[in-house]
Amino acid sequence: MLIVSMILILVPLIALIYWKVFHNSLSRADLVLKEAADLSFHGRVDSIYFDKQNHNAETLIISDGYQYELYPDWSSLVAMSDSLSKDTGSLKVIVYRNDKMVNVLDYKELVKGFK
Repeated sequence: MLIVSMILILVPLIALIYWKVFHNSLSRADLVLKEAADLSFHGRVDSIYFDKQNHNAETLIISDGYQYELYPDWSSLVAMSDSLSKDTGSLKVIVYRNDKMVNVLDYKELVKGFK
């Protein structure tokens, strides 16, 4: 009776762990898209610095207090005093300069280059 109980508990547990580890893992691109969809910020770029503790990532400080780590591919597309707008659920960051849209930073385009 004890052996049957152990089998009934352990077999599904092992199957669940196997499924979670090998069949439900997200790719790097999927993780980036999932995280990007959760982001929301709106404001002007107040300052830009390179975060040495985070692989020297270019980081923008937005006027609403949000710190946005910029992907290297987008580094030349954003400057001081630009305004950035990103809504939750969207995969695009809109860049405005002098009240005109100048760039769209599209996460879907970004992840196409991931291996």
